[in-house]
Amino acid sequence: MRLFWIIALLLPSLALAGPTEDLLARLGGLHSLAGGFQQTVVGEGGERARDSTGTMEVARGNRFYWHTERPYEQLAVSDGRQVWVYDPDLEQVVVRPLTQDLGQTPALLFGGDPQAVSKAFSISEQSREGDRVTYRLKPKGGDPLFDTLDVTFDGDEPRSMRLEDALGQKTIIDFRDLTLNGEPTPGRFQFQPPEGTDVIRQQ
Repeated sequence: MRLFWIIALLLPSLALAGPTEDLLARLGGLHSLAGGFQQTVVGEGGERARDSTGTMEVARGNRFYWHTERPYEQLAVSDGRQVWVYDPDLEQVVVRPLTQDLGQTPALLFGGDPQAVSKAFSISEQSREGDRVTYRLKPKGGDPLFDTLDVTFDGDEPRSMRLEDALGQKTIIDFRDLTLNGEPTPGRFQFQPPEGTDVIRQQ
């Protein structure tokens, strides 16, 4: 009988856990994330504009490695302070300070401070089916890159991100073969431009 009352006392507090607390709990359990991705861009009219694939790695401390391999290679790397965006076809790398604005850098959703997410976004639950849940994030700040960001989890594992801008263009990122909370690859979040690369520094 005593166990029944303990459970009964816990139920109201569990019911009060809304979408924001639920999402922050999932993000709080992620310290690193690595795997593959497929990215699809859909135009405002619904036409499929382009597909790309690659590998990614994200770690707490605003560090990320985002390598688009096909159809055109491009690499974005951050050590938490600055970002390198390298285009091997142009033999050019752009180096700029990392903005802490989550509305400008969606990759920081998994590699930044989880508590900053609730300050940057209004969060609601878009759908839930078993262990699979989708949250909708709307930026609170001005001039974001997107109007809405939907992030889907299956249990504790991120499955996809879907961004939509003011013109109706959608970017869908599906994650594949993820490893959660593994040791980051040594040197992954540093970039040394190849010899002969033009380096463009932005402030």
